[in-house]
Amino acid sequence: MNPGAVMSLLLGLMAFFLVIGVPIGFAILISSSFALFVQDLPSSMATLRMISGADSFLLTAIPFFIFAGILMREGGITKRILDFCLILLGSFQGALGHVNILASMIFGGISGSSVADTASIGCILIPEMIKKKYPKGVSAAITATSSTIGIVIPPSIPMILYALASETSIGKLFLAGAIPGILIGLIMMGITAVISARKGYGKERDNLPSIKELLIGLKDGLLALTMPLIIIGGIVGGVVTATEAAALAVVYAFILGFFIYRELKLSAIYSAIKETVVSTAVVMLIVVAATFLGWNLAYGQLPQKMAVTLLGISNNPLVILLIINIILLIVGTFSDIAPNILILTPIFLPIIVRLGIDPVHFGIIVVVNQAIALVTPPVGNCLYICSNIAKCSVEEVFMDSVPYLMSNFIVLAIVTLWPGLVLWLPNLLMP
Repeated sequence: MNPGAVMSLLLGLMAFFLVIGVPIGFAILISSSFALFVQDLPSSMATLRMISGADSFLLTAIPFFIFAGILMREGGITKRILDFCLILLGSFQGALGHVNILASMIFGGISGSSVADTASIGCILIPEMIKKKYPKGVSAAITATSSTIGIVIPPSIPMILYALASETSIGKLFLAGAIPGILIGLIMMGITAVISARKGYGKERDNLPSIKELLIGLKDGLLALTMPLIIIGGIVGGVVTATEAAALAVVYAFILGFFIYRELKLSAIYSAIKETVVSTAVVMLIVVAATFLGWNLAYGQLPQKMAVTLLGISNNPLVILLIINIILLIVGTFSDIAPNILILTPIFLPIIVRLGIDPVHFGIIVVVNQAIALVTPPVGNCLYICSNIAKCSVEEVFMDSVPYLMSNFIVLAIVTLWPGLVLWLPNLLMP
C-alpha cells in the first residue's frame, strides 16, 4: 500500500473513532498502530518514538501547574483574588461580569490551565451571578469565554506543549502571550460593559472604593497576586526553568493556603494529588500517542506534501497564515488542545520557517486559536463545565458566548497581522 493511501486510512480511522466517542488518546494509538501494521514497520521503533516523546524535562512542569491551580482553589487563594477584583470593579455596571474576567486574567497567570480556571472561578461566581439575576446562560458564557485567557496569559500548559513540539524558548513564548492575553481581557470587559448597559445588569456597590478599602483588599490579596510575578520573573530572569517555577508555585500555594490563610486542609491534599495524577495521565497519554502519530505522518511525508500544497497556493505569509488559522479553527472544534498542538505544529512549522515567520509569533497564533476551541462545540471543554455548573444547556451557553468570543477573534486577527505586538516583550527582555 502506498504512503498516501496509508495516510488517508490512518486519518479516516482516527476520525471514525472520534465520531463514535473513543477517547482521543486511544483513537490516535489504535489508528496509528493499524498504520504501522499495514506498512510492516518495526513496532520497536514506534515504542522508542513514544518513549522519546514523553522523555522531556519540560513536560514535568505540567503536573506542577495543575497541582498549584488545585491548591489555590482549596486553599482560599482563588476566593481572595475574587474579593480583590470585586473591590476594584464592584462599582461598575455588570460588576460580576467584570470581576469574572479580571479574576480569570489573574488566575491564568498562575495555573496555566483554562479548565482549572473554569472550575475554580465558575464554582464560586456562576451561582453568585445567577443569584444576582444574571441569566444562567450569560453567567456560564462569561465564565467560559474569560477562562480561555488562562492559556494565553503566561504561564500556559499549551505553550509548554508547543515549545516541546517546536523546540522554541518557553520563556519567549510566555512573554509573547502577555500582551495578547491582556488585550483579550480588556476587549471582553468592553463587550461586557455594552451588554450590561443594554440588559441592565447591576452594580455590587454604589461608590468607588476608598483608599482604605483598596489597601485592605490589596493586603489580603497581595500574596496571591505576587505568585504570577514569581513564576514569570523567575523564568525570564533565568533564575529558574519552567519546571522549577511550576514547583515553586506549588510550594507557594501550599504555604499560603495551609500556614497563612489556614484554609487548606490535609484531607484536601490527597484529593488534589489524585486529581493532578488523573489530569496529567490524560495529557501524557495524548503526548505519547501524538508522538506516535507524528512519526507515522512524517514517514508518509505528510508535512512535505502539506508544504508543497500550501506554497502552491501562495508565497504570501499572510495568505498562508489565514489558511492555517482556518484549519486550526476547524480542527479545534473536533479535537482537544494537546493533540492539536502536538500533531499540527510539526506539520505547519517547516512552512512557517520557510516563509520567515518567527516560531514564537506562530506559537501565539496557535494558542489563541486553541483558546477559541475551548468554547466551540462539539468538544469545547470549558463550555461543558460551565453549562454543568449553571445547570443549563450547552446550546444556550454557546449562543450567549458568541458576543464575548468576538474578543478572541479580534485579537487573533491582530496577532496574525501584527507580529510586532507579540514579539515586542520577548525581544525587549530576552533578546
